[in-house]
Amino acid sequence: MKVADKNDELLEIVDDNGNSTGKFEKRDIVHNSQLFHNEIALWVIDKEKKQVLVQRRSKLKKLHPNKIALCAGHVVAGETIVEALEKEAQEEIGINLKDFDVKEVLRIKRQEKNNFCFSYHFAILKYIPIEQFTIQEEELSEVFYMDYEELKQKIKISDSEMAIFWSDEVKLLFDELDKIIY
Repeated sequence: MKVADKNDELLEIVDDNGNSTGKFEKRDIVHNSQLFHNEIALWVIDKEKKQVLVQRRSKLKKLHPNKIALCAGHVVAGETIVEALEKEAQEEIGINLKDFDVKEVLRIKRQEKNNFCFSYHFAILKYIPIEQFTIQEEELSEVFYMDYEELKQKIKISDSEMAIFWSDEVKLLFDELDKIIY
C-alpha cells in the first residue's frame, strides 16, 4: 500500500543504541524532534569498472531536489530492515532484490540536524544494465553509474550536486566500501 503523504508514515522510534522503544511517530515529528529511527540504503556496485549506481532525485522533492543520492528510504512501522530494503528497491528503481545476491555492508549511526537515524547499508556487487531499472518518477528523474572515486570526492568536498554529506560515520562507510571495491 502506497502512502499518499509520506509525512503521515509512522516510523518506529529506536533508542540511541538502535533498540526498539516500542513507540511509533509520524515521519515529520521524528525528524523535527531528533528521534532515532531506522533507514536503509542500497549500493549497486560494478566492481569491474569501479562504478556505483546513483540516482538523481526528482525536482519536485521537498528535500534535496535534483540532487544525487542512493536508493534509500525509511523503515516504516511494521517493516523489518530487509522488507524496507526490498520495498525501496522495487519502488524507486524497479528491481526485485530476490533476483540478486545482496550483502550487508555496515550500519552507521547518523546525527544530523533533522535526521537522527541508524542507516543500514547493503550492496549488490554486480553490474545491472541501466535498461533494467524502472524509476519512480515522483521520486527520481534518472539513474546512472558514477565512478566510485568521483562519488567519494564529491561527497568529501560537499559538492552542491550531492544529497549525501561527509561525516566521520560516512567515512567509516566508505572505508568498508573501499574493502569491497578494491
